[in-house]
Amino acid sequence: MKIQFFLKSTTMYERLGIMTLSSILKQKGHSVRLLLTEELSEDECVAKIKEYKPDILAYSITTGEHNYYIDLNKIVRDRYDCFSVFGGPHPTFKPEMVEKDRVDAICRGEGDIYFLELVERMEKGKDFYNTPNFWFKKPNGDIIRNEIGPLVEDLNSLPFPDRKLFYDADPSLRFNGKKMFMSMRGCPNQCTYCFNHVYNKMTEGKGKMLRVRSVDNMIAEIKEVKQNYFLDCVFIDDDTFLIKPNGWLEEFAEKFLKEIGLPLFCNGRANLIYEDRIGKLLKQMGCQTMCLGVECANNEISTKILKRNIPNEQIVKACEILHKYKIKILTQNLVGLPVDDPLKADLETLDFNIKLKPDYAWSSILYPYPETELGKLAIQKGMFDENFDKIHVSNKTDSALNFGDPKLKLKIVNLHKLFGIIVQFPFLRPFTEFLISQPLTHFYTWLYFAFYGYKTAKNASKKGLLRMAKYYMLFYFKYVSGIEKHTVFSKIPRK
Repeated sequence: MKIQFFLKSTTMYERLGIMTLSSILKQKGHSVRLLLTEELSEDECVAKIKEYKPDILAYSITTGEHNYYIDLNKIVRDRYDCFSVFGGPHPTFKPEMVEKDRVDAICRGEGDIYFLELVERMEKGKDFYNTPNFWFKKPNGDIIRNEIGPLVEDLNSLPFPDRKLFYDADPSLRFNGKKMFMSMRGCPNQCTYCFNHVYNKMTEGKGKMLRVRSVDNMIAEIKEVKQNYFLDCVFIDDDTFLIKPNGWLEEFAEKFLKEIGLPLFCNGRANLIYEDRIGKLLKQMGCQTMCLGVECANNEISTKILKRNIPNEQIVKACEILHKYKIKILTQNLVGLPVDDPLKADLETLDFNIKLKPDYAWSSILYPYPETELGKLAIQKGMFDENFDKIHVSNKTDSALNFGDPKLKLKIVNLHKLFGIIVQFPFLRPFTEFLISQPLTHFYTWLYFAFYGYKTAKNASKKGLLRMAKYYMLFYFKYVSGIEKHTVFSKIPRK
């Protein structure tokens, strides 16, 4: 069968989920294509679809981008009748979107096993309405709600992600030397702003929460990418790279250094960087930068509301260890929380980051994602009306919360834009209240992404910088200038 995936654009970000599904489908003889729609008119998009003649239109979506793809699917289906399937975080936690016009099916959770099962049942003309993980809308409007099936037990059994699918569609990904890998699935932490605590309850009894690939399997994938594409930094995007079985990190450090020998970028958690041994191990494997979650420096909010259970003292100790071994730190922070005095909490977090002296203090605006505990708290406090259609594609733009005062919201959104710059240049701290009070959000947004680009370029290799400069500049001007534009086929108005 022919499966057509859609993305508005890659935003210079690899979607490993779609890549893996493509590899699985191609391994069984199916045809897969990815279409980027941002630069297409409606006529151009439909012409490409009619030329390919897919059997299934497939979308993997997050909350915030869901409206774009629901609209896109309806427009396409009006001119090309086909079967439409939606997967990813949004339909996983808002499965009732199957009731939307022209949506035939949604997949909840992992699709590795069950999307292939659906495709092969359809190809053979078999009844597919009892496929696990899927909700279906029959032609008569009836909704079929299937249970979630077992999780993928052996990650080594999955083929490597189909990077060519994306690199052919977007050359910037091919030329970007920092490429993404995953060594495991699952996260045991209970952070209330994240989907994992909800997903763990959904999949309880369906298999092991934490599943880890073997070191040899990881090394083989990295080698394959290194042999076929430009690679100058390995980004392992596990929720926290340091949660591994005994001996895994030691084996990986030895083999990664010997067989790959490239800088490593990974995510960590402060309570797991508890002794010098961890710092030495990270240094041995060539760890150049570690992302470390701070989120909120107010210990009471962090513990009772965010349920991070990492006191500030542990974060300070972890940073001391990373600084000692000259490993760069990228802190991750949340602003605009649904708490009684959000700006005060945000300024505490700002001051704590100045104390930590990270290479870059990254920040995001809190979005109340579906079914998360923090999302429910925002609703209970009257700070969010449960309209997830308000959520923006990027959590780097505006807040979806109602803080009861437009001036307070302006300060929070502006602080987000200036957060990393003030941490980098602490002499600006005394002027923070004045700066964030000014109606300069659009200008600050340009500064925010320019500073992010500067920090990215500073940490890139010379070869990587030369290859990516053009693509990042194009992305920068297009993305920041059009950050609020979500219209489908804006290039040519629909007739």
